[in-house]
This record gives sequence, structure tokens and C-alpha cells, in this order.
Amino acid sequence: MTIWFASGNAGKKTELAFILAGAGVFETGYINFRIPKDEGLDFDPEETGDSFHANSLLKAVELYSLLNRLSPPVFKPGDVIIADDSGINVDALGGRPGIYSALYTGRVITCAADISPGAKKLPSVERNTLLLGELGDNPHRTARFVCSMVLFFSPDRFFLAQETLEGEIVKGPEYAKGTGGFGYDPILFIPELNRTVAELTEKEKNTYSHRAKAGKFIAELFKKHAEA
Repeated sequence: MTIWFASGNAGKKTELAFILAGAGVFETGYINFRIPKDEGLDFDPEETGDSFHANSLLKAVELYSLLNRLSPPVFKPGDVIIADDSGINVDALGGRPGIYSALYTGRVITCAADISPGAKKLPSVERNTLLLGELGDNPHRTARFVCSMVLFFSPDRFFLAQETLEGEIVKGPEYAKGTGGFGYDPILFIPELNRTVAELTEKEKNTYSHRAKAGKFIAELFKKHAEA
């Protein structure tokens, strides 16, 4: 059977494969783990959902449709799709940037209509600087990474898990630390670990991260519900 991951990001594929392997998924039988790019397919659906879980399900449905439109269909009986959506919620910003984390430009985006047509993602360093500038010296700096992940068998049968990694936004650009990870990792400080997410080891990230925690739930659901 094949587990399809609804992403065009090979790095995220490697990260999820590590999480699934650690949970014993690949010990359940002969399993291929693939992303659309492995099949020579472009996959970059427009994320029009109003929540993390809506976007993760949207990606799964889009990939399911794409794989089944091929002739012959690539999605085989017994195959499953895993899709996720993630971002950062900052309490002092009313939960922004949230599902629009990747498109954050320092201005308020409350729905897809607020996004300029053809809007391009800013480099992570620029987004981090803008977010720190918007927060300013606000003492209320609690925030969290959120990951919603779906285990998708068909449009009528799927499971969802959503998890968080709680932390605090650093006080300013000079406090952004670490070279690991990507995105907002250097500016989310985890008090219990006394480091930013970008300073965590791969083992720590695969234990504490929002994606790791959601992935472990999905792995257990897969082992329980996937066809043998």
C-alpha cells in the first residue's frame, strides 16, 4: 500500500516519515511513502479554508481527486492520504497570523478575500521581523504553533487530529536564535526547554513539536484502522 502525503515539500516529507517510523507505522507491512512530486505531479492547492483542519482536509481531498483523475488512477484500494496545515497563533494579535502564517505581511488578514491576487510569500526573516514589529513591547507574548493533520481514506471516511506547541514570542530580533527548522521557529521560545524552537535538536522536535504530536495521533489511528 501507499501512504500519500499531500505536500510539495520534500523536507516535510522527511520530517513526517521520521515521525511515522518512530511510531512503528512502517513495521505494519510493506508501505510506500510518497508525495505528488515523486509521481511527477505538481501539487499546490489554494488554501481557502477558514481553519487549520479545514485546510488540511481540503489538501487531502484535492490530492485524492488528482490521483484518481489520472489514467489509470494512481490511488489504489487500501491507500491512504495524510495532509496537514500549520501556523502560529499569537494571543496579543487575536490569534493572528494563524492560517495565514505563510502569507503574513504585517497587515491584518481575516479571510481569503484580504489576500492580494498572486501574493507571494515573504522570506521567513522578513515575516519574523514584521511580527516582532507589530507586537512591539507588548508584555503579553504567549503564542503557539498549531498543526492539524488528517488521515484520509475517502471523502466519506477520515480522521483529524490537531495539536499545539505552546511558547512565547521573543522580546525582539536580537533574541531570535537557532539555525534549525524554518519559518517562525527562531522567534518562538519554549520556557520549559529554555530555548527557541530553532535551537531544538531533531530528536527534541520530533518529541515536542505540534507536527510530531499530531503525527503520533495519526500514526496510531493508521495502525488501528488501515487495511492490512
